[in-house]
Amino acid sequence: MLKKIRLKNFKLHEDTTIEASRITAFIGPNNSGKSSIFQALLALQQAAADRQRTHLLDSFRRATTKEDQPYLYESSYGHKAVVELGEFGDVVRGGSGELQIGLDAEISPTDPQGDAVEMEGAARPSFDVHVRGNRLIAHEGTLSCFKGSIKWAWRQGLRAGNAQMPVGGGSPVALEFTPMDGFALLLASGASGLGSGSLSRELTSLQRALADAPAQALRCFRHIPALRGFEEWAYPTTDFPGSENVDRLVLSDRAVALTNLLAGNAKLRNELSERLKSLVGIGVDFENAPGHRTKVFAIPAKGGAPQTLFVNEGSGASQLPFILVPIALAKPGETILMSEPEAHLHPKAQSQLTAMLLEISRKAELQFFIETHSEHVLHRLLHAVAKGELAREELTIYYFENKQGRAEARRLRIDEQGGVEGGLPGFFDQSLDELTEYLEALKQPKK
Repeated sequence: MLKKIRLKNFKLHEDTTIEASRITAFIGPNNSGKSSIFQALLALQQAAADRQRTHLLDSFRRATTKEDQPYLYESSYGHKAVVELGEFGDVVRGGSGELQIGLDAEISPTDPQGDAVEMEGAARPSFDVHVRGNRLIAHEGTLSCFKGSIKWAWRQGLRAGNAQMPVGGGSPVALEFTPMDGFALLLASGASGLGSGSLSRELTSLQRALADAPAQALRCFRHIPALRGFEEWAYPTTDFPGSENVDRLVLSDRAVALTNLLAGNAKLRNELSERLKSLVGIGVDFENAPGHRTKVFAIPAKGGAPQTLFVNEGSGASQLPFILVPIALAKPGETILMSEPEAHLHPKAQSQLTAMLLEISRKAELQFFIETHSEHVLHRLLHAVAKGELAREELTIYYFENKQGRAEARRLRIDEQGGVEGGLPGFFDQSLDELTEYLEALKQPKK
């Protein structure tokens, strides 16, 4: 899970550090820097998808879609597009020329070659990357685990030496890692005193997993964007409905991916239907249609009512599959970056959805970052603290403001009763102002 996020000179963020917990909420006015946190992480995730890549931002050419390839956007590197932020000059703060993105995480590392990894506790990668002119020019960090720790630093044009991690226990063995000139950051580069046999194989597998830990930390989060929903009565049928497609760049691509994934996965479809029924009283089903298309149906929870096309349901119901499916696909320990889960939902449904997210977080061991403008979402989070469903240290709330073109993120203090010291800026005070205006209007004599 993510522990800290650091941004320097990225859009509104001159110098911002976010300390995360199991549930981290971002609140504040529009254009105050909340979404930029997610964008920076997604840009870094996308860059690290190719181990040789040295530039941060990518541009994508809109494709002419075909029946066997209905997606609009593909990366020039063969990876799917998840975020497109324009040119480097569009994201770096004016006059600075260089931006920095960093994070701290705790993960259970896996060997990219698929071998089993013997681990005690978590691995803890912490790193910062420096980008100038859209090119990686430096990165540094630390990596620690039960076997030991290393520090590394790489600068463009300078030869970087290996970082060694002694494995402890009086053994002369040391695992070696080489900083890379790409966003994957580290490479397993051998070991000293390793010998041969089963211990050698175990340590080699561990070394590969640890070298991949920074990149794995970037792979361990999923984004749920604010723009979502079904817009068509049916979607093209694909031959590759894999779960890795549901977080694509544009809504139309996400809808194609989601429809095909659910149509081909009965277990996931049933899980989604049960959660939808508890929130909005409908399930979901699919049917093949002429022209290599798949219909999306809404099935009423109560018998007797006819099924309807999902696109003809309300906007609120249309939001929910795009929220619930990525969460259902997430693995324990992963992080969900969620933008405005309350969009188009009735206040009661907002509260119910938040309660469901808290339950899923606890049972599935998921971390949530929630960007929200909803009092009902925040009330439910704070009530969970008051009722003991969520420990105070498991909830973090940041209030964002735009101070003359610079983002200021202030962490709010939460007490054991779920109260916020000084209140929630822009929420209750706005309601009180409106109520006061209304009462004053009632006092005025009628003309």
